Amino acid sequence: MAPIRPVEEAERCSQSSSVEDQEVGDYLVARTRKNRNCDYMLFSSDALSHIASDSKASEKYTWLGERLRLTFKMMRSDSRLIRTMCHSHGFTQCSNKNPAVNVIWMGAPVKSIKMRELMPWQRLNQFPRSTEITKKDRLYENIERSKSIFGDAYDFIPEFYVTPRENKKMEQAFDRVAREIAAAGGELCFPGEFIVKPTNSRQGKGIFFANSMADIPAEGPLLVSRYLKDPYLVNNHKFDLRIYVAVTSFYPLVAYVYSEGLARLASKPYDISASSSESDEYVHLTNYSINKNSTSFVRNESMSSEDLGHKWTLGALLRYVENEGKDAKLLMLRIEDLIVKSLLSIQNSVSTASRTTLRFASTNFELFGFDVLVDQSLKPWLLEVNLSPSLACDAPLDSLLKTRLIADLLNLACIPLLDKKIIDSVTPALRKSMNSQESESSDPDEIELDPKCARTLKRRPVGLKRSVQNKRIVSGTTSLIPNNEKKFEQIVRKVELEEGRRGDFIRVFPRNGTWGMYSPVMEDLGNDDFDERLSEEVIVKKNMKNSSGHVSPSNSSTSASSSSSVHIEDLSDLFHDVMMQCDKYPSLADVPIEVREIISPWYEQASGYTKKITQEGETYASKLPVIRSTARLRTKSCAEFYEGRKIQMAKKKEAEAAALKENEPAVSQSISAKRV
Repeated sequence: MAPIRPVEEAERCSQSSSVEDQEVGDYLVARTRKNRNCDYMLFSSDALSHIASDSKASEKYTWLGERLRLTFKMMRSDSRLIRTMCHSHGFTQCSNKNPAVNVIWMGAPVKSIKMRELMPWQRLNQFPRSTEITKKDRLYENIERSKSIFGDAYDFIPEFYVTPRENKKMEQAFDRVAREIAAAGGELCFPGEFIVKPTNSRQGKGIFFANSMADIPAEGPLLVSRYLKDPYLVNNHKFDLRIYVAVTSFYPLVAYVYSEGLARLASKPYDISASSSESDEYVHLTNYSINKNSTSFVRNESMSSEDLGHKWTLGALLRYVENEGKDAKLLMLRIEDLIVKSLLSIQNSVSTASRTTLRFASTNFELFGFDVLVDQSLKPWLLEVNLSPSLACDAPLDSLLKTRLIADLLNLACIPLLDKKIIDSVTPALRKSMNSQESESSDPDEIELDPKCARTLKRRPVGLKRSVQNKRIVSGTTSLIPNNEKKFEQIVRKVELEEGRRGDFIRVFPRNGTWGMYSPVMEDLGNDDFDERLSEEVIVKKNMKNSSGHVSPSNSSTSASSSSSVHIEDLSDLFHDVMMQCDKYPSLADVPIEVREIISPWYEQASGYTKKITQEGETYASKLPVIRSTARLRTKSCAEFYEGRKIQMAKKKEAEAAALKENEPAVSQSISAKRV
C-alpha cells in the first residue's frame, strides 16, 4: 500500500518549548532516539504498508503504543481493518472481559451499565441510545416527529408506515395511491408502489415490494415506505450514496462528514415497466451485498479509474453530475443539511441518556453510514443510517478509502497517551469516586502514586481532571468526576483539538452560520444552552481573533446577518426552503443573496468532496496486509481465545467434510436411480 498521507519523519533535537507551542498531533521519531511531544495518539494509514514485513520502518508507528502498553478490545465485531490499524500502531489486543483498555470497538449496541464504567482515558465507538437513528422505524419516526414540529424543513424521508401497529393507515394509503393512479390514467408502479424492509436488518436482507395489503406478511415489525421511482440515473443505472459521518458529541452536537464516500450502482439498467423477473433486485436495489452476486456486476479491480464498474467513489459520482451541467456542490450541501437534521432529531434522546450514563466528557465517538438516494431534481432522500457501517476491504477502492477513514476517525477520538502505570495508579481512586455516594462531608482519601508516574502525568487527557500535588491524587466525587460546566469546558478544548486532527473530515456542525440557521429547528434541551455556547466559543471568538480589523471570509455570514434587514428566523426559513426546494433553487446562482452569503464558505469547502482520491503513477494495495505474527500483539487470554476459536473452526470444517463424504453414496444412488 503506497503512502496515503505520509507522516513526516525528521531528525530533530528535542526543543525546550512547551507542548502547547508544538503542532497538534506531531511527535518526533528518530532511529536512535524516540521522543513524543503530544498527548494523543496519532494514526496514519501509511502504517499499514509496513506491518506485513519485519522491516524496521514499522517501528516509527508501533514504538509509542508498545512503550506505553496501549490496548484495545473488540466486542461483537470482527473487523479486520480495526485490528490491523491498531496493531500497526503498537496496540495490544485484549480479551472481551478485560476492563482496563484504551479503545473499545463494538459492532452492536452497548448496554448503558457498561458505558457508566468508562474511564476518562478510554474511548468507545458508540453513544447511548444511538439506535434511535440506526433502527429504520425509529429513524423515520424521529424525523417525522421533528417534521410535525418544525414543518417541511425535515421533508427528506418518503411516506412510511410501520407494521403491524399502522396496518389500518397503510391499507388506506394503498387504496388512496391506487385511486390516484387510476384517476391519472396510469398503472401501478413495477415492481411496487411501496418498498418493505425489516426494521432491524442490514445488507438488503428481507427487502421486497408491495402494491396491496395482500403483499404484506402478518409478522413484523416492518417498515413500509413509498418507493422513490424517479431516481437520478448514472449511465441509466440507479445508485445510492454511502456517506460516512462521525459524531464526537451529541450535547453539544459536534458532527463531521468524511470527504470521501462511495456510490453504489445497481448492476442492471433501471426500468419500471418490466414484467416480473427474478432479477428485479438487481435493477431496483443498490445494496452492494446483493448486486455483487449478479452476473452483470462489474468489480472495480483497478485503481486507475474511480468510476469503473458498479462501485464508484463519491468524488467520481459528483464529477459525473458536474459534467452533466448540475450543481454537485450544492447537492452535497443539501446532503450535509439532511445529516445535521437527522442528528438533531435524536439529539434530545441521546443527550438525555448521555447525561445520566457518561460520567466523563469525550469518552465516546461514533461512525455512522448514511445511505442517500438522489432523485431527478437532485434532491437527496434519506434511506437509512447504519450502525457500525461495513469496513470490509474486498476491493482496491474500499482498501484505500476505509484505511484513511479509520485513521482519521481514531485521530478525532483523541486517544490519550498515558502509560499503563499511570492508569493503574489512578484507576482505584476513580473507581472509588464513581462507586461512592456524593458526600462533601466525608474526608477524601489520598492514594499514593508511583513517583515516576506522577512526573510523567504532566498534562491531563481530555475528560480527566488533574489534581496531582506532591505526587498524590485525591479521590472523591467532587475532585475527580467533573460537573456539567467542567464537561463543557473539556468538550470545547477537545473540539479545538479536533480541528487540527480531523484529516479529511469536514465539520458540518457547528460551523460559521449554523447556529443562526438551525436553532429555529432545534428542540429545547434545557437551560445549559451548550450548543449556542459552543458556537460562541469555537466560531464567534475565532472569527473575532482572525478578523483583526477586517472582516475575514469565515466571518461573512455574521456581517451578512447583521447588515440584512431580514429577521434571523425569516432567514432560517428561507435557508431551509432553499435546502428542500431543489426544483426552485437548482444552483448556487439561483439561491437568494441573503442565504448565498451564509452558505458560500460551505460551498467552497464542498470542493473537497469532488476531488480524486488516487494519484497518477501511484499503486495501491487491493486488500489489507496480513499482520506479521511478531506485530500481532495479544494478551495471554486473548491469544488463548483465538487459538480456541481456530481449533473450533478446524473441527467444524472436518465435521462438514465428513458429512459431505457420508452423503456422497446416497447422492450417487439418487442420481443413478433418476437415470434409470
